[in-house]
Parts: sequence; C-alpha cells; structure tokens
Amino acid sequence: MAKQRMIVTDDQLLIDMELLFNAIREAEGNWEKVEQDMQMYLKTVQSMTSKEE
Repeated sequence: MAKQRMIVTDDQLLIDMELLFNAIREAEGNWEKVEQDMQMYLKTVQSMTSKEE
C-alpha cells in the first residue's frame, strides 16, 4: 500500500513527519524557511482550488 505523505485541506497541510524533517535537513536546519515554504505551498494550492470553484 502506498504511503500518504501529505493531505491538503482548505486551510491546512497535514504532512508526514519524515517529509517534514527531511525538508528541515535539506534546509540545513532552517525550520523558518521550511515553514515559509509550506505556507507558500498551501497558498498556491488554495489559489488553484478557488479558481476551479
């Protein structure tokens, strides 16, 4: 069975811990940048879905 890594709701990203910590490692520990990236990702998905409705 495939593992879900991320679930996107109207106002939340539900992210697998492994994915989150890998992103922090890739950002060399800069969790603020990862947080900002995730916020931008959510806004992008929200804008895509609001155009479709």
